[in-house]
Amino acid sequence: MSQLVTHLENAVCYSPTEDKEEEEKHSFYEELQRAVEETPVHDVIILGDLVAKDGTNNKGKESIMGKYGCDVINNNGSRIVDFCLENTLVIGGTIFQHKNIYKLTWTSPDGNTQNQIDHELINKRWRGTLQDVRALREADVGSDHIIVLVKLKLKLRKINGHPKWM
Repeated sequence: MSQLVTHLENAVCYSPTEDKEEEEKHSFYEELQRAVEETPVHDVIILGDLVAKDGTNNKGKESIMGKYGCDVINNNGSRIVDFCLENTLVIGGTIFQHKNIYKLTWTSPDGNTQNQIDHELINKRWRGTLQDVRALREADVGSDHIIVLVKLKLKLRKINGHPKWM
């Protein structure tokens, strides 16, 4: 079952897995698209378990992803790439070069399979604010998912008429 939670200008989501029906996947992406359309274009950040492997081949997709993904793209990965192209979003976890241990965000219950399936999507306008994206392997949260740290560096403008301390 997919879930999409929107709060202010951010979305946190859990997408259907690869083995789910196309109808369920389509419904999830329609709901996610509605959330993006209802949000000011300059404010979009999406964090979630998107169950998507976006791979390392970014040929023709350099505007929305780097070459540091993992594995090969799957069906959900293709959906994410198309969604990002349509909405001018960047897949943050593919931009920074790290050892796989710092990119892999999920471990199967048997402990043998690991994937990079948790992603952060940010409006392309804010791409320059991304400083790093990496899995925090040392954080034990009792889950088969690893916490993902997204470092942003924002430069805020002073708004005329406000006191200096604001």
